[in-house]
Amino acid sequence: MTKEHRFSNRIIDKGRLRKLIAWTYSEYGSAVCSQVADRLKELGFRYATKAGVSISVDDLQVPPVKKQMLQEAESEIQTTETRYRTGEITEVERFQKVIDTWNSTSEALKDEVVRNFRATNPLNSVYMMAFSGARGNMSQVRQLVGMRGLMADPQGQIIDLPIKTNFREGLTVTEYIISSYGARKGLVDTALRTADSGYLTRRLVDVSQDVIVRELDCGTDRGVVVQPMTDGDRTLIPLSDRLLGRILAQDAIDSETGEVVAQRNQEIDEALAKEIGKKMDSIVARSPLTCEAARSVCQRCYGWSLAHGHMVDLGEAVGIIAAQSIGEPGTQLTMRTFHTGGVFTGEVARSVQAEVAGTVTFSSSLRTRGVRTRHGDDREQVEVAGDLILQPSGRSKKAITYPLTPGSLLFVKEGDSVEADQMLAEVALRQRRGSTERATKDVSSDLAGEVLFAGLVSEEKTDRQGNVTHIAQRGGLLWVLSGEVYNLLPGAEPVVKNGDSIEPGTVLAQTKLMSQHGGVVRWTPGSREIEVITASVQLDEALVRKEGNRYVIHSRLGQRFLLKATPGTKVSNLEVIAELIDERYRTVTGGIVKYAGIEVSKGRGRGEAGRGQKGYEITKGGAILWIPEECHEVNKDISLLLVEEGQYVEVGMEVVKDIYTQSAGVVEVVQKNDILREIVVKPGDLHLIEEPPLVEADGQLLQPGTEILPGVVLEELRYGEYLDTPEGMGLLLRPVEEFTIADKPDVPSQDSINTQKAGSDSLAPSISLRAIQRLSYKDGERVKSVEGVELLSTQLVLEIDAAGEEEHLKGEGFAGTDFANLSADIELISASDSEEVEEEISDSEEDVSDYRLQIVILESLVIRRDVETEPGLLGGTKTRLLVEDGQEIPPGAVIARTEIQCKKEGEVRGIRSGSEAIRRILVVREEDRITLDLEEKPTANVGDLIVAGSKIAAGTQSEASGQVVKVEGNAVTLRLARPYRVSAGAILQIADGDLVQRGDNLVLLVFERSKTGDIIQGLPRIEELLEARRPKEACILARRPGVAQVVYGEDEIVDIKIVEADGVVTDYPINPGQNAIVSDEQKVGVAEPLTDGPANPHEILETFFEYYVDEKGVYEAALIGLQHAQAFLVDGVQSVYQSQGIDIADKHIEVIVRQMTSKVRIDDGGDTTMLPGELVELRQVEQVNDAMGITGSAPARYTPVLLGITKASLNTDSFISAASFQETTRVLTEAAIEGKSDWLRGLKENVIIGRLIPAGTGFNTHEDMNNAHALDGEGGNDYTSRSGRGDYGSIEGMVYGGGETPNPTRDMRDFSNLRDAQSGSALRAARFGEGNRGLDEEVILDDRTARAYSLEKDGGLKSGNNFGELFEEKDSKEEE
Repeated sequence: MTKEHRFSNRIIDKGRLRKLIAWTYSEYGSAVCSQVADRLKELGFRYATKAGVSISVDDLQVPPVKKQMLQEAESEIQTTETRYRTGEITEVERFQKVIDTWNSTSEALKDEVVRNFRATNPLNSVYMMAFSGARGNMSQVRQLVGMRGLMADPQGQIIDLPIKTNFREGLTVTEYIISSYGARKGLVDTALRTADSGYLTRRLVDVSQDVIVRELDCGTDRGVVVQPMTDGDRTLIPLSDRLLGRILAQDAIDSETGEVVAQRNQEIDEALAKEIGKKMDSIVARSPLTCEAARSVCQRCYGWSLAHGHMVDLGEAVGIIAAQSIGEPGTQLTMRTFHTGGVFTGEVARSVQAEVAGTVTFSSSLRTRGVRTRHGDDREQVEVAGDLILQPSGRSKKAITYPLTPGSLLFVKEGDSVEADQMLAEVALRQRRGSTERATKDVSSDLAGEVLFAGLVSEEKTDRQGNVTHIAQRGGLLWVLSGEVYNLLPGAEPVVKNGDSIEPGTVLAQTKLMSQHGGVVRWTPGSREIEVITASVQLDEALVRKEGNRYVIHSRLGQRFLLKATPGTKVSNLEVIAELIDERYRTVTGGIVKYAGIEVSKGRGRGEAGRGQKGYEITKGGAILWIPEECHEVNKDISLLLVEEGQYVEVGMEVVKDIYTQSAGVVEVVQKNDILREIVVKPGDLHLIEEPPLVEADGQLLQPGTEILPGVVLEELRYGEYLDTPEGMGLLLRPVEEFTIADKPDVPSQDSINTQKAGSDSLAPSISLRAIQRLSYKDGERVKSVEGVELLSTQLVLEIDAAGEEEHLKGEGFAGTDFANLSADIELISASDSEEVEEEISDSEEDVSDYRLQIVILESLVIRRDVETEPGLLGGTKTRLLVEDGQEIPPGAVIARTEIQCKKEGEVRGIRSGSEAIRRILVVREEDRITLDLEEKPTANVGDLIVAGSKIAAGTQSEASGQVVKVEGNAVTLRLARPYRVSAGAILQIADGDLVQRGDNLVLLVFERSKTGDIIQGLPRIEELLEARRPKEACILARRPGVAQVVYGEDEIVDIKIVEADGVVTDYPINPGQNAIVSDEQKVGVAEPLTDGPANPHEILETFFEYYVDEKGVYEAALIGLQHAQAFLVDGVQSVYQSQGIDIADKHIEVIVRQMTSKVRIDDGGDTTMLPGELVELRQVEQVNDAMGITGSAPARYTPVLLGITKASLNTDSFISAASFQETTRVLTEAAIEGKSDWLRGLKENVIIGRLIPAGTGFNTHEDMNNAHALDGEGGNDYTSRSGRGDYGSIEGMVYGGGETPNPTRDMRDFSNLRDAQSGSALRAARFGEGNRGLDEEVILDDRTARAYSLEKDGGLKSGNNFGELFEEKDSKEEE
């Protein structure tokens, strides 16, 4: 150990410890390093034991200045509230200001906590733990002893009530509940995050598992430009950090002196990285992205393995390392983190403060314009960047310059003198692209009253659906003039006029309750329901008797009807009231229905529940032919059947276990899947037949007198049916029963008695009972039953007809009413004295046996309850009844009036004359006015709107806001009011002059807010990038370079034109919601974004490719396009991890991105064997195209594609690997159809099959067998001569790990020397090896190509096709 020791006298925290170990490792190697670590561990434990650091409540020291800081914040918020109340700022600006005030207070308090600990007790255990990095961090300490700060609600909106206490002081109940939102969200997020992150890691491993370092140097000249990563004016990753462990692709030359700092292929260690970082802004380094090694990455392009700080070993599985490096921190990334409601980011804009007192001047380039800030202040905003120069007041001192970016706000004017620490400007945070969104906020009224617009111009906008919105064209004030607002009941009419003075109890408005049809009033005092009897029918010809629990109607003709509707219930139009009790149409068993001459109306009647009431109404009589059959529904196992199909059975015979027939006849068995469904017994005469009968009989009705078989003449109507019986074919002649039906039922219909309404000459709605006949079954229907069924029912149906009524009512101003909706009541009246009887007639009262049936049409109306004050109505309502029981009233008569009464005296306002109904009335009370006695003569005139704090007379300010209603001498009377500032573009929800209640929405403010950084971050963003998803609202990219012209439509940018150098103009229309970020006359490059929003990587690739393809050819254009897309993806992923404070080396991301950008899609195969639409490796296509170029055949045309990691995994060469990832069946079927072969080049395939994996020390076993092939082609040495050197042992030794362990590095060097010796073939140098290599196995051949060119041990390439011949030709020429 010759190195001298270093003495470092510093406090060593976690970060220092890390550096110390790293330094030990790099200076002294791993052995010493592990010893040092061990010794440090012992040291640590010893002192931890002695110190006994613990934590107690007393260690949580709250800084004493906290109280004062909170007071300052409170007073600032008080001012803001006042400004809001006087209409200086809008609700949104107030909200912003409150949020920002609390945010900065919370930050300042955090710094104070640290200062307090340092100053008073640096050995405080909480401070030591947090700052040594042992446990906890500042954000937690701040919650323990600072203030918890602002919290978001479940929707992600920030709640503008901060938590001012900390855990040491204890939270109030409200604060505790607000806190619990965030806490719950945190827990849920963590649970979801782990799953997402794990899946991401799995996809990454799958896409990159076959990337293994397989060779030393691919010999490429290409590289990537490495620059420091910046965000606005902050450097996130300095150049020196990004260069560490890379290899230079070009000499690094100092731009000022021209000296060569480092040479190509030199490794960059820490010292060199720092030196380059100082002298240069960017440099070209080698990268896995540009490596030309086939199917892997070479050692030089990869650079150091960051595990040990030396060149990566051959055989290292760098793909897996990359996947794990990116996937592991995934859990630490915030999920879609709190959408904190935009503007309210925790990022406080960086403020510039004067270091010393002095005078401010601006540089000449600085241009500003006046804007309204988000807090509602008027400030100058920087439009063109420049410097702010502070000239200190002392003479000799040098001026200090502060660079300002566009968008920064200035707090001083040119030439102002400033104090030290005075705020000069607020530097705008770099606007992230797509970082604003439109948001809205509701403003509701704090008081009831009348709306008045002051300086507010409203305009109507109609959208495509025809909805009209009112938008504030210019900002201004919206006033609500105070007053008491009464909501009127629907249909109420005011009885007062504007300007009337009223006393408490005055009627303001009234509503009428009217009867539509008129009639006799029936009302029980005390009830709220009034019934008006419009018409009634009494069955005077019939009596109703109760039999058992049913009522039966006996008519004069001796018919009996069953009452279907229960007495006391309401019956609607066309409902069945009663049904004739009639045995004439009852059958004995089931059977088949046939109509003879009957006509029925279409559709079933509007019957209610129950089959009997529904049916087919008969319009013309005739007969029903009924073919009886007995049908048993069985549903039992077939084994229980005791008879066979077609057998003739007698009455009472058992056909199925426990089922007996009720008639004699032939059996039909219906079965399905060995389950016996039905047994049908068909009565009739069975005739066995040898030849067909004389007339066609199957399914026909056979008339009497027909000779059906020789000697068989029918005596009555029969129905013929062929049957298969056990004895043979048979004809069954089934009996037919005939039921005759008349056209009209023989039941009298009943009409309404009082068609003429008493007391009026108009006709009442008439009601009648109409008798109708309904059939239960349709023609040809088969009725399955054992018992008999009712074929026809005669029903009495209620019909309400309103013929004469409508004309009369239309005149009264009623719309034609639909009387079908009127309902009728069924009532029973005692027959003796026709008095109404209670519905429930108890069985004991047997003497009351006969009743009359009365049907009454009622209109029932409900009277409003009287209310002292009804919610939302203000003021009591009083209802007066204008009719009495038994009174007859005409249609349209008013039954009751409801009045709305006023509660306090005042003056009526706000009744608008116009067509629409008046819904609200305003009363201006005494307490809505205020009189100010002034010393001086007032300067205000009647009608002026005065804001609190503004001048009302010389030297006097108004103490309240309002409208001047009276000026008498020195007294001014104001009507109290409240101004609300409305910004331009807000959506107005009320019109000028409307009346509003407290809490009504006045306006919807529309504002732009920046999305919080974290929305476009975290895992979802990484997933979006790596899966190469097209973002939803992507920005528009310039297709070709040129000069932008921005076209403005109505107050917004409509489209952007780009004029190219040759004068071609391209149009780029802008979608709604997108904002242009280029200005007029600005120069625009290829694929430069024109609007805000995230860029689409596919579009970047496509744009560059299309632009360069004509100029540079397909291959070069594809490389340029891919290079830009790659850079975009690498930077995108890096910035997400950086924003979360996680460092990942670029090379890991590059390895993954390389796998995503290696393929192209064939557009046209040319003369090659490739098919359009196929995805092939770019280098493979180029090799084939080069060969085509030599023979003069047509090359393949292709387009580069960007694949997401899932797609890339599924498109890999190895189908075993793809199938084990996702969509197994699809992958395997496709592989089988295409006859794919798997070359087992990755790790996964080999693990699945159970071989050694081709990585680590075992990686070159496969390699060497193939390399030998490659060398045979020219060097003439066959494989034995190689293994004869004793380097490798036998082939078996290689594959199974026997024999001598090869020395990878030396062997690879051997190969490269051999290759250099063989570099005679110019063609090979040109494309095949992309460097110095023959056609070895590294040439990626797809399966088809591989078969076609089948590499043979003894001759390089077979001469089966022009490809092989070409090679031999070329070689022989060279030998000559």
